[in-house]
Amino acid sequence: MKKILLLVFLFPIVSFAQEVMPPLIPWNGKSETLLVEKSNPWITPGELSNLTESPTYEETYQWIKKLADSSPLLQLKSLGKSEQGRDIWMLLASASQTFDAASLKASEKPLIFFHGGIHAGEIDGKDAGMMLLRDIIHGNKGDLLEMADILFIPILNVDGHERRSPYGRVNQRGPAEMGWRTNAQNLNLNRDFSKIETAGVRAVVEVINEYQPDLYVDVHVTDGADYQYDITYGYVKTGGYSPAVSKFLSDTFQPEVDQALEDWGHIPGPLLFAANGRDFSAGNVAFSFSPRFSHTYGDVRHLPSILIENHSLKPFRQRVLGTYVFMEQAIKTMASHFEAVQQAIEKDQNQAKESLAVKFKFRDAPADTMDFKGVASRKEKSEITGGEYVVWEGKAISQQVPSLLMDVPVQTVPIPKAYWISSEWGEVIEKLQIHGIEMEALTEAKELKLEYSKVTDFKMVAQPYEGLMRVQDFDSEKIYRTQTLLPGSVRVKTDQDLGELIVILLEPESVDSFFQWGYFNSIFSQTEYMETYIMEPMIAQMLEEDPDLKKEFEAKKEAEPEFAQNPRRVYRWFYEKTPYFDQNWKVIPVGREW
Repeated sequence: MKKILLLVFLFPIVSFAQEVMPPLIPWNGKSETLLVEKSNPWITPGELSNLTESPTYEETYQWIKKLADSSPLLQLKSLGKSEQGRDIWMLLASASQTFDAASLKASEKPLIFFHGGIHAGEIDGKDAGMMLLRDIIHGNKGDLLEMADILFIPILNVDGHERRSPYGRVNQRGPAEMGWRTNAQNLNLNRDFSKIETAGVRAVVEVINEYQPDLYVDVHVTDGADYQYDITYGYVKTGGYSPAVSKFLSDTFQPEVDQALEDWGHIPGPLLFAANGRDFSAGNVAFSFSPRFSHTYGDVRHLPSILIENHSLKPFRQRVLGTYVFMEQAIKTMASHFEAVQQAIEKDQNQAKESLAVKFKFRDAPADTMDFKGVASRKEKSEITGGEYVVWEGKAISQQVPSLLMDVPVQTVPIPKAYWISSEWGEVIEKLQIHGIEMEALTEAKELKLEYSKVTDFKMVAQPYEGLMRVQDFDSEKIYRTQTLLPGSVRVKTDQDLGELIVILLEPESVDSFFQWGYFNSIFSQTEYMETYIMEPMIAQMLEEDPDLKKEFEAKKEAEPEFAQNPRRVYRWFYEKTPYFDQNWKVIPVGREW
């Protein structure tokens, strides 16, 4: 009985969160005309509520199945099961009425791939895509399929989507019920593109490999500060791996999409991250995201990729309509400039690959300033905590805000001819295969001399990140060794379209390498040890037979008095110089062929 009373008492307080959000700047835009009448037989479930609600997984499936069944221009396909056994559905749309990957890849039209709900509470892309495909099939937008073929996943994180409630995202204005950011295993899909631990991201990567789309769009909703922009989006503009694609997105794609959004009554902007974590007085930060994120994964694959971040403090209705406008114009722009897109992709795939930057830092000074469409704010002292917090006032202001770019290479690695991975590391080999990376597998044993990295010092993270114990800091040295690789071991050549991705995944210095993600953590365990009653006579024999070793030992004792006074360290020093010492200890098992 007490528990029931407690819940009744708490819920009214929690449900008050939507009512204490910052005040809204009134909005009405031309895009409101995209909503159909309630009498329309193809009205979406979201439109029935005037885009204040978003349908459940089952309601979404039933609607898209009905839509697909109504037209030969559509096909509904399952991409596999989620961790809880739900299908991950994708709609394919093509005027040719042929949906196999070979036909879509061979088409003279661009192939557009977009999805909603990688973070299931940020579901704008689902409702926008349903409206857009409805208008293509049963409305006045049929000409869009003459311009491009479309792949659309309404809900990527299907399990997180069904963990829905009014309390999904405390800082987001709708829909009425929102899903959860992570999947059923509490993994964040948009931290998974390098390691591929989730069914959702595996589905995305398999779609990219199988269909080879020409544009990939991942639709999110922001966290953070207030501002006037409702549709913000970005791509790897500088400091990336596809400079020709970045130039196309910057010079052609963004201006056309921004103009369309403005024409339809929206305020487009770049990705926005307050440098001080509160407001934009200290500048906007353009991070160098690593390829664990969707749009940077696309960049390293030379796939034009966009990350949409609709503003969480704008109403769901406004955000969905803006996403619709974005997607429609993206189709038109890609169709108008398809040859230029193809040329950019080919140029990036064929760029020189002698070395690769794997870590970036901020520029010493701001790159420039931007005319920022901000919202007035003030700082108040909290009577609860005693600290300061920001209060947004709902008044439009203009600011000059510095742009802080994180695009200066701080670590670069040379690219070998190939990498070798021995057969016992099958999980890593399988992940490379899922990425679509070409490799040759040995059918018989082969002796090779290869370069390896040996860890000399390391530090692990204090707690798991995305379920894995990452290597936080480390030092290493290069060693050469000859060893026999058994059948099943693979050679991964770097002279292929995904060469940069290979380096990102296999070079230890890369922040998204399999090494730093913890897939080789077992190399840090030492399983054979010495006994002092063996080492004592063995050391005496070693010193008697090797004068140079004796000199080295005496010099070390003189230079390091604490070493000389520590018997365990002395034994260990000698043990490491014997052939009994584990030669694989702390050696990262990725060999380089030069």
